[in-house]
Amino acid sequence: MSLVVDHLFIARAGKEILSDISFVCAPGELIVIRGKNGAGKSSLLSAMMVLPGVEIIAGDFSVNGESLIGKKTYEIARSGIFLAHQEPPAIDGVSLGVVARAALETMCGIAEVPEAQHRIRETLAELGLPEDFAHKTLNLSMSGGEKKRAELFQLVLLKPKFALLDEIDSGLDSASCSIAAAAIAKLRSEGTGFVVVTHSDAFAEVLMPTRIVEL
Repeated sequence: MSLVVDHLFIARAGKEILSDISFVCAPGELIVIRGKNGAGKSSLLSAMMVLPGVEIIAGDFSVNGESLIGKKTYEIARSGIFLAHQEPPAIDGVSLGVVARAALETMCGIAEVPEAQHRIRETLAELGLPEDFAHKTLNLSMSGGEKKRAELFQLVLLKPKFALLDEIDSGLDSASCSIAAAAIAKLRSEGTGFVVVTHSDAFAEVLMPTRIVEL
């Protein structure tokens, strides 16, 4: 099983912003996407997840030989692809824990509340986060660093087949970056493949990428 980006062309507001992008990410591999500001790094990940404002106008994007072109965002997520947003959306009145339990049921088939709560507490402990972190309103009452830690928490909790990380290190202090790098390395050892956007040479080096794609 591999995630394959095959000659993708991407447009924003009808204008082509990326052309002929290709790479392959196998389980356990990590691809770092590099480029100047405005090069289209975030747009690439957003287009792969069919987020508003960008679109794939040519080429193919597939997992395990199955094209995901034309699929809806939730269908792509259910195929095992996770996106950590550069600017995670806030959801007023909904806690991180509620979202986590819903995701565990939908993505992992864990419907029993005690089992879901155990997984949530276990993941919080693994990342050095207090249990009450799950009670925070999703991204609304969180600082920039807390938003990134919430994205990292969801990543580790769900253990996706492939993860698209859009500047997961941005806003994190050095200790939190080390925790993030360790969590990513552990998931890689368990078979998760990664496509990572970062502006930090130091963070990219710590991740020990399989290859670097320049936009």
